[in-house]
Amino acid sequence: MSTIGTMTNSPTVSRLAKTAVALTVIGLALMGCGALPDSSGADAPEVVSTATQEAAPEESTTEDTEPAADEPTEEAAAGTAVQPGGTLVDGSTVSGELTRAGQKDVYVIDLGEAREFYVADMQGTTNMQFQAFSDVDDEAVGLPNLSLSFGTWVFKLTKSGTHRLEIWATDNTIGPYGFRIATVKPRTFPVTIGMKIGEGSPAGAGRLDVSGRIDRFEFDSDGATAIKVVGGKGACTAIELELVDAAYTDIANARQPVPLCGDFDVALSNGDGKYAIIVRSNTAKTGPYEFQLVRGG
Repeated sequence: MSTIGTMTNSPTVSRLAKTAVALTVIGLALMGCGALPDSSGADAPEVVSTATQEAAPEESTTEDTEPAADEPTEEAAAGTAVQPGGTLVDGSTVSGELTRAGQKDVYVIDLGEAREFYVADMQGTTNMQFQAFSDVDDEAVGLPNLSLSFGTWVFKLTKSGTHRLEIWATDNTIGPYGFRIATVKPRTFPVTIGMKIGEGSPAGAGRLDVSGRIDRFEFDSDGATAIKVVGGKGACTAIELELVDAAYTDIANARQPVPLCGDFDVALSNGDGKYAIIVRSNTAKTGPYEFQLVRGG
């Protein structure tokens, strides 16, 4: 089921929402570059990959709806540096270099039980490409021709066995490259309309505490036809919020997110029932957030 609801931003949020929408269009355009896998075949890798580019934060003239200066998105803790031929685990960082034409750097992927992961903080040139492969059949995972030049991608592994990540360049391009690995780490909190959500409320919420964390807040509409998010505070362009049906499970991939800052309305277009608010960082960063969920109309 796709993301639901329509969001009406306050004047403060609208500028930032435009940035988020523009980035979503970029991600959708990229997804259209390759043929989608055939979901009817048991051997076809069913993978969703999305890309987002960090946007420079805009200066604000308002004081009460923008995140406070002491609430920035935090940089991810430094992980283990991995060299070509090494093994990528959750938190691994790579700083490599292609020094000759035709060079291909290969990394083993070992994420334990995790099946989804971010390739974040990508650095390179547009001619530098990366791709995950299944070692079982050497089939590529995800969309082809992925550029390592910027942004964040989400991979979902649907086959058993080991996988690898390969880095190479076209047109004899050489130069340095880098990226960071973060597994997707979802958790769910039951909440009710009217509840204020922040650090410790409910227990454990209010902070994306580790890289790759996604917080999901499930609630019953209780007859409401819309909700209003009030007092949203986060790292704005880096921490985002999205409304989905409670049955929706592909929460690592943003569809219609908005920056988590300020106030905005969301229609509950699927009628009475259970919904979920998703809070995530589109760059797999960490940081605090808070908002209140109230009845709209």
